[in-house]
Amino acid sequence: MSLKEQLKNEIRAERQKLKEMSLQDKLWYIWEYYKFHIGGIIAAAIIISVIITSVYNSTIHPALHCIIINSQSELDTSVLEEDFHALMGFEKKQPVYAETMFIAYGDAATEYSYASMAKISALVASKDLDVLIADRESLEHYGSMDGLADLSQLLPADVLSAAESRLVFFPDSSGQSLAVSLDISETDFARVMNLSEGASYLSIISNSTHTETAIALIRYIFGL
Repeated sequence: MSLKEQLKNEIRAERQKLKEMSLQDKLWYIWEYYKFHIGGIIAAAIIISVIITSVYNSTIHPALHCIIINSQSELDTSVLEEDFHALMGFEKKQPVYAETMFIAYGDAATEYSYASMAKISALVASKDLDVLIADRESLEHYGSMDGLADLSQLLPADVLSAAESRLVFFPDSSGQSLAVSLDISETDFARVMNLSEGASYLSIISNSTHTETAIALIRYIFGL
């Protein structure tokens, strides 16, 4: 008997054996005798999925990453992620990210607060964070760490002239008061997004690699 015929007979016998078993016995038999094969297939599928996801993610280049801190209302971030994204003509693989966090400081800080601050620190360190929209306490915290850009130096003259009355000053690490934020409350943008009035101060991260897009966002907010 040839090897090919022998394999056919073994397969036929295996099928007949399974056919005569109950469903429970079939499942037990398949798992008992083929669990390593099944495990290998699952492991291979997971590895392939991770590789595909990693390759796809490497083709995504965010156009802007914004974090909103301590807004007490339910936010509609589509004004950033969709409307502003469309206005700028960004492609699908150039997303505008907008995420929310709630952070308490000092003695009131929670584990969630520390985790959120750690995430922000990691994003800043990797130059992946561009804009903070937050309450005064949060911006004072990050301003004191020299994490916010001086808007009086960064903004173009026409933008600075139009938004000068809305500049908000916070001290840096040396105690020098710098214009590191803009009060965007009572703008159409803030209303559509449903920002809390006390958490409607916009700042640009000092090491942002998308400052031109962040400035374009300020133009969009103030209709410039």
